[in-house]
Amino acid sequence: MNRCLQTPEILQLICEQLPIDRHKDRGRLFAVALSCRALLEPGLDRLWYRIQSFIPLIANLPSDLWNIEYKVASNGPKNTTFSVLGLRRAITSVDLDRFMTYYAQRIREVELYALKSTFSPEAWQALQIATKWEHGALSPFAHTVVWPMTAAAQLGLSKEAVDQAFPYLSLFLGPRASSLHFEFGCDTPIHVASMRSAPNIPSAVKQLELKVNGSHTTAFVCNYLKSFTWENLEVLCVASLSTDAISHISALPRLTTLELREQKKLPNHYRYDWPKDLDEPPAHLAAMSATAFPSLGSLKIFGQPVSVEAFVQQLPANNHLHTLKCTLKSDSGLGVDLESLLITIRLHCHVDRLRKVVIKGIPPTSPVGESIVARFDDGVNLNCIRDFTNLETLDINLPKTTVNLDEHDIVNVSKSFPQLRKLKIDTDVHDSRIPLIDHEDLLNLIYCCAHLKKLGLRFDATRITGEEKAPKKYTKPTALEKLWVGDSPVYWPEGIAKFFQVHCPKLRGQNIILVNLREKFSDTTPIMLYLRRWNMTKDLLHSAAVLAEL
Repeated sequence: MNRCLQTPEILQLICEQLPIDRHKDRGRLFAVALSCRALLEPGLDRLWYRIQSFIPLIANLPSDLWNIEYKVASNGPKNTTFSVLGLRRAITSVDLDRFMTYYAQRIREVELYALKSTFSPEAWQALQIATKWEHGALSPFAHTVVWPMTAAAQLGLSKEAVDQAFPYLSLFLGPRASSLHFEFGCDTPIHVASMRSAPNIPSAVKQLELKVNGSHTTAFVCNYLKSFTWENLEVLCVASLSTDAISHISALPRLTTLELREQKKLPNHYRYDWPKDLDEPPAHLAAMSATAFPSLGSLKIFGQPVSVEAFVQQLPANNHLHTLKCTLKSDSGLGVDLESLLITIRLHCHVDRLRKVVIKGIPPTSPVGESIVARFDDGVNLNCIRDFTNLETLDINLPKTTVNLDEHDIVNVSKSFPQLRKLKIDTDVHDSRIPLIDHEDLLNLIYCCAHLKKLGLRFDATRITGEEKAPKKYTKPTALEKLWVGDSPVYWPEGIAKFFQVHCPKLRGQNIILVNLREKFSDTTPIMLYLRRWNMTKDLLHSAAVLAEL
């Protein structure tokens, strides 16, 4: 063996790169561990890094312990069975000695999805007795514990088996656990009692994700969060927060990332008067604590537009937020008041710190109908966010609301956002209107924004000939690598391919993305002709790139 490969640290690093997600990956890793003595320990460390079922524990206990009973899973496909391990005799510390000595201390992640085997209540209790009720005894060095014990998450088990297993998370939740993901029902008493009494959750956790099912999920989660100080919490993912829970969470000193999967309506929602409220902040804005959310850098929020906007209004204007992602759902079928949300963002985010803004809707599952009557210049004014001069990503795509950029918007974007790396607007949904910008506006944008690598715009490409020159004072090609064109009208694929070869040499055919149509159109309709021409353009660019590499 090469001398370098005799160094334990190098062997450890090599084994840490081997995949462990699939069953065959683990089989290969086991073969690696047994291939020579030097690879045994680092190979076993990697093999046991993550456990995804109780099988590794069962396999290392004496077979005469178990009385195995097979039951039908009530949650999964028909006739799916799972095994329940009951006891033939008591579990002793000697029975656990092999597992505890050689394997338990190697476990770093416990992720128990899609279980097909579990223990009876008597067997669970016996494991606790044999480990002397020590918290985390079966994985004392695990830093990540994923415990999704609900009928929806465990389709291979019955609800009864899931409920019986939930309280024994303490066997895997040790003092080093810092990343926790729990799925449970707030209407199930044993789940609630287990969560409230689980050790180490409030004091040690840095990342916490709660997925709660039941009739009063928001109330339970908020009361639970308010019950502890969470002084080390850095990442929090829950469905929704109430006003008093927001007040509690806003005081956490280390919270850097907050994700709300379905924010409910808050009692206070303000309608701002732009630009008056920028010069004369309203009373509630001036009265906000300057120390709220002291470390928050990333906010991801999903919900009705009013709920999302109301939550953003809880942020003090001097916050440290650099990333804001809003996913809006609208049950009314109407458009979103995007301009109101943008004004709120301007008043509640620091102009020097915000780097990334993403505002998107839920991808429609059915065709999005357009109004019979439409004005060519209807759109959304982006002037209120022009002060975010350090913005690197601006992504706005909503099913029923379009920004509808014009040439003045392109000039303003070029001047206001010199650090822009990604701009993507109005490319995810079909719009029958002709875009107000054309290839000349596109050229001005990609040359003025020197860092722009990803761009999504609807633009009129019908007059491209392939002979277009770069704007004056620019001699180098652009940095563009990816382009979303949506349903942009286009006529001549060869001219467009030449256009991109000259001005965007890093752009490859496979990186031109078209709109994903939900409607069905005849092949001879304009939109289908546009898409066929764009696909021809992609093929021409791909062929040119292949020839250039020969």
